[in-house]
Amino acid sequence: MSDRGLSRIAFASIVAGVGALLVAVVWGGWHYQGYDHARQYISELGATGAPTGGVVSQWGFVPNGLLVTVFFIMAAWILRRSALAVVACLLLALNGIGMTGAGVYPCDFECSRADPSPAAMLHDLFAVLGYLCAILGVLLLSLWAAIRRARWLAAIGFVALAANIVGFPAIVAEVELVGLYQRGMETTLGIFMLAFSWSLMTGLRPAAAST
Repeated sequence: MSDRGLSRIAFASIVAGVGALLVAVVWGGWHYQGYDHARQYISELGATGAPTGGVVSQWGFVPNGLLVTVFFIMAAWILRRSALAVVACLLLALNGIGMTGAGVYPCDFECSRADPSPAAMLHDLFAVLGYLCAILGVLLLSLWAAIRRARWLAAIGFVALAANIVGFPAIVAEVELVGLYQRGMETTLGIFMLAFSWSLMTGLRPAAAST
């Protein structure tokens, strides 16, 4: 299959992945009575014992993570002539694996950290590693876009990078508006992924092995 054909499949994959997470979060918040999007983790929608737990984890987090992983592996192949782009894409594929793991291993009810279960500890591990890989991956991919003179893509990437750098310590510290910070992270990251996938489908490629 040609790179152009592969890029179209990759675009469909990331649209489906981002869409799965968006639908799951909106649906989960609607059906979880008393849930506060601004003050609660997204993971609480898929937590053990949550009224939306199984649906959100199995039909939101897991497919999102798998499709993000598939997309960035395909993107790494399409951009195989650029070491910088390949490393960035592989890091973002690890972010997808982190989301998948966080869905397979849900946190405890309301993501309580009092006497956490083994699943909850694995959930936190996958989530933290996923976010760290996303931050580094977005940084490298934004730099690559800037080198390729795709300024619009680089600008979106640096906005996502800033949102994730600010939001990550906020969610670790469990600030009052933790849900708002996390949604800012996920929204900007999703927009960047969609923008990057569109750029691949419309022909953005490395000019030489050094870029």
